[in-house]
Amino acid sequence: MTAFEPNRSAVTALRPRIRIALVGEYPITEDAIHEGGIQSVTYALAHALARRPDVECHVVSAMSHATTSYRRVGALNVHYVRRLPLPRLATYRTHDVPKMLPLIRSIKPDVVHGQGQDRHALAALDSKLPTVITPHGVAFIEGRQLKRHAWDALGAIKKYLVTRIEQDVFRRASDMVIISRYLPQIYGSLLTARTHFIENPINEEYFHIARAPQAGRLLFVGTVVPRKCVHDLVRAVSEVLRRNGDEGGSAAKWKAKLQLRIAGPILSTASEALIRRVIEETGLQNRVTFLGALSQGELLEEYARAQMLLMASREETTPQVIAQAMACGLPIVASRVGGIPNMVQDGKSALLFPLGDITACAQHIFRLLDDECLRESMQVRILEEARLRFHPESVAEQTVRVYREVIERKTT
Repeated sequence: MTAFEPNRSAVTALRPRIRIALVGEYPITEDAIHEGGIQSVTYALAHALARRPDVECHVVSAMSHATTSYRRVGALNVHYVRRLPLPRLATYRTHDVPKMLPLIRSIKPDVVHGQGQDRHALAALDSKLPTVITPHGVAFIEGRQLKRHAWDALGAIKKYLVTRIEQDVFRRASDMVIISRYLPQIYGSLLTARTHFIENPINEEYFHIARAPQAGRLLFVGTVVPRKCVHDLVRAVSEVLRRNGDEGGSAAKWKAKLQLRIAGPILSTASEALIRRVIEETGLQNRVTFLGALSQGELLEEYARAQMLLMASREETTPQVIAQAMACGLPIVASRVGGIPNMVQDGKSALLFPLGDITACAQHIFRLLDDECLRESMQVRILEEARLRFHPESVAEQTVRVYREVIERKTT
């Protein structure tokens, strides 16, 4: 047993078993985590909870393309509601929440844990049972990007609805798990619930990746949407190629193989068009690859082969990809935005650059590629941190303590 793994026998002896309804996005199959960070959080936490002898864990998830209403994965029970093929915001209250509520109540949980500020959080709160909510992202900030221009009426409606739903969730929640120290500053007066600081868990597989990095291989992981600013990474790679260095030494070797691999679904055709235009302008057609949505196994392989993870986002809360990279010892270059500076130490566990500063991003990429000692020291540091902060067993132990506190408060 390691320092971050709880003594389960002792826990069982001291505490009665509790039943949990974890309400959030969960993949259709165990090897299909395609739709962003919340799915991977729900997945990792659910399996860690299910492995505990003092917990009976049920997941309730509203997902498109669900092919079954129930399946069992080891000790984990997974219940699905199939979302309608309509815009997401149109079905929150008319279909998704009404369909999830009977499922949640039929489980008869001791506590309900809603993930996010969407249909799943609303269903958890509507159950009227002891509830914990974990907000992910900052919807009122991210929602600003839904309105593309002054005359975008549909975008304005989407922005309004997203903000109103988030406000409703925050108004009604009595207990919240806060995943970043950055969030209370941003939420401000919106955050009135009792708060519990617990960082997101990372799937245990990331801690066991056998790293075999290839020279010059750079990786972006995430959805291709405007706020990710992937086109800035393409420009930075172009600038790295133009930078002078010890061309007779290591730089010559990794420059010849330099490539950017974009792993994740394309959710914005405008973003894709911009990235492809920059690729054409910089002449990087043979150095940038769109991988699309990957299976879990394929994604793990990308982490194993990359020399570093790149992010240029204009807004992030606690990106799962940074924690995943830390868990496998993959060095990171990222924009200094949102909660990222709270996740890493600039210069020690990552190299951060100001938003939109392509030259600074390129300098960091060049430095990490060219300095093997820096990469190795960074790898050691982030591996140690990740095991203490993001291992699912550690996160599950902290989360169960919150559950018991909430249950005890409701029964006294």
